[in-house]
Order: sequence, then structure tokens, then C-alpha cells
Amino acid sequence: NGTVNTEEFGVPADIKTDQPWIAEAPVGDWFYAPDFTYDAGMMIRYVIEAIARDGNAALCISLLPDGSLNEASEKMLKEVGVWMRRNGEAVYGSHAWKIPGEGEIVDGKLRQLPGGGLRQKHADFKFDASDFRYTVGKNGALYAFCMIVPEPGTQLKIKSLGADMKYLEKPIKTVKLLGHEGNLQWKQEADGLAITCPKEMPFATSIVFKID
Repeated sequence: NGTVNTEEFGVPADIKTDQPWIAEAPVGDWFYAPDFTYDAGMMIRYVIEAIARDGNAALCISLLPDGSLNEASEKMLKEVGVWMRRNGEAVYGSHAWKIPGEGEIVDGKLRQLPGGGLRQKHADFKFDASDFRYTVGKNGALYAFCMIVPEPGTQLKIKSLGADMKYLEKPIKTVKLLGHEGNLQWKQEADGLAITCPKEMPFATSIVFKID
């Protein structure tokens, strides 16, 4: 054990709370080379996978030989910044919930973003509207990250937040979509929290619900 343990190239399958840890991965590699894949979505989803399991995330963006960033890296980082400004309350200072998330189960484990340096396979990795990850913010609110941006008007069902699932100590009172000003149509049912997405969804990569 060190002050902080690292999970290089990967994220644990389960929540890890025995000591502070950081998931570390490069975009492409730890040094610059041509033909890397620059995709904000794979960076954001890597961060979500880490924080849902009580970790931190460190991503290497390699510099050009003259110490500058290439244009593709700058564009990618700006897109990550836009997402973080909208959803940062679910990220910064957060910790894991009771389970990391829900979605497809493969070999007894939650299907997640693959390991390794972030490359084309990570940019192409497909989640769907049944894939969610959770954090608890420093304000005590529960946050549910849908790992995609659903089509406008889509009805989502977050199964782990159903009234019969016993994860929540009390009924849900409010559900908000970060970055959306209007009210949401939602209902906590026995088998899940049903949410109808707004008619306009001007978001990228992932949407985040704040649940109290």
C-alpha cells in the first residue's frame, strides 16, 4: 500500500474502498505519436467508470516534441471541459454509491469500458440506454449517469432505483437532469425509476440525473 494506489490501464470491476486509488490511462500512449484517436467521449466514460467505483482518474494527453498540444487534443479537452462544467457536481468530491451501476452482465460482472490505453476501440465501444453508473456527491445527492445521450422523448428505466429494490432508504422526491432547466416527467415504480427525456437533448456523451 502507498499513499495512493494505481490501477494502470484499467478500472476494477467492483467498488474499491480499501484505500484511495487512481485509474491511469493515456490517450493513445504515454508519449506522442501520430494517428492517435482523439475522442472526448472515451475520456469522459473512463472517468465515470473510475468514480463509480470510488476512484479517481488520471489521463495522459501527450505533448508534441515542442511541448505544445496538437489541435485534436485541444478540441478533445475543450469538449471534456464543456461536459465537466455541466456535470461536475456529480464528479468532484463524489464517492461511490452502494453499487457501481447497472446494465448488461457479462461473465457475472457489469459490462464496462475495456482496459488499455484509450484508442479507437474505446471510442467505438457501445453502451445503450440501459447502462447507468452512480455516484454520491459531496452534497449528499445521488447521481445516475446514463452512459449515452438517449433520443429526445425516450423513456428510461433505472432498475436499481425501483421501490422494491431496497437500495434507497426513502422514496424519491425529486429528479433533475443536469443542464436542463425544465421539469422532468418521472415516476418511481416498483421495478425502477421511469424517466421521460425532454423533447430537446442538446448534450454529448452522457447525461446525468440528480436524485433526492
